Amino acid sequence: MKFTKTAIAVAIVGIAAAPMMVSADTTLSGILEIQVQGSDADDNPNTAAPEGDMEVAVGDVLFNIASNHETNSGLTAYSNMRADFNSRSNEGAAQADSVYIGIKGGFGDFRIGETPLAVEYGQVAGDLFDAGSEINGGLSYTGTFGPVGITANFSPENNQEVVGLGGKFAVGGFGIGIGFESRGNGGVDGDAAATPAVPTISSETFTTTAFGVTYSLAGASLAATFWTRETAGPDDMENFSVKVGYGIGGVSGALTFATQEMGAGIDREKVRLDVAYGLGGGMAVSTRITAATDSVVPANDNTAWRIQLNKAF
Repeated sequence: MKFTKTAIAVAIVGIAAAPMMVSADTTLSGILEIQVQGSDADDNPNTAAPEGDMEVAVGDVLFNIASNHETNSGLTAYSNMRADFNSRSNEGAAQADSVYIGIKGGFGDFRIGETPLAVEYGQVAGDLFDAGSEINGGLSYTGTFGPVGITANFSPENNQEVVGLGGKFAVGGFGIGIGFESRGNGGVDGDAAATPAVPTISSETFTTTAFGVTYSLAGASLAATFWTRETAGPDDMENFSVKVGYGIGGVSGALTFATQEMGAGIDREKVRLDVAYGLGGGMAVSTRITAATDSVVPANDNTAWRIQLNKAF
């Protein structure tokens, strides 16, 4: 009997929602990545790169549902849900499903759920050392006014405990961006390192400021980022990265260099080469080579490579 009542309730909801679904612009999309990869890394659990000989592996497997609907007041209401079946982006860091609902118009864009990162307005030269990690429970505002863009995001203490502000300006091929973020331990007692994609930090709260400039001309692009993190302990860090890219036809390439300096004499560097070719029909083949060095943990010195085939639908 309980199952029957549940089935009837679901059917009623489905019938009631049908007119809304018909009037909304709903799109289904996704991506599947298969890659051959390897590295010269030793058997080191701290190394995110694949270890040892060549292997065949699955990259991102994503399925996304997005919906947009014009309201009676002329605004656009939208929602998005992404299922990450096997997320290995950003050096294997687990990625939150992209679930959010928002409304936008001439005044800007308000969103609740997973929100964009304000600090990334200044992180324009790659994420070899990422300035921030995903916010999957928060509020955000984004607005564009001519050449100026602004954003603000907030996540309460029981989520990721973040407050962020960002701004950018673009004219011609030149752009400049700055982002700021204050982040706590997200309601987790103890170390703020519980936050994904953030190196070990002894302080429970820290602030991150990122500044970046970009320039593009005739298929070529140049970007540079400098970001700093300040903590209440000895774990302050400075990061600098530069990225050079070029694209022509279906071929694109980028070379990124990043360096990170932390307390206690910890220095890290990474260099990454990316080359991709679009085959058409949503399919592309790409290659990536990443060389990493670590002044404290020699076992983290490695060169990793991958050749990837992906299909978007």
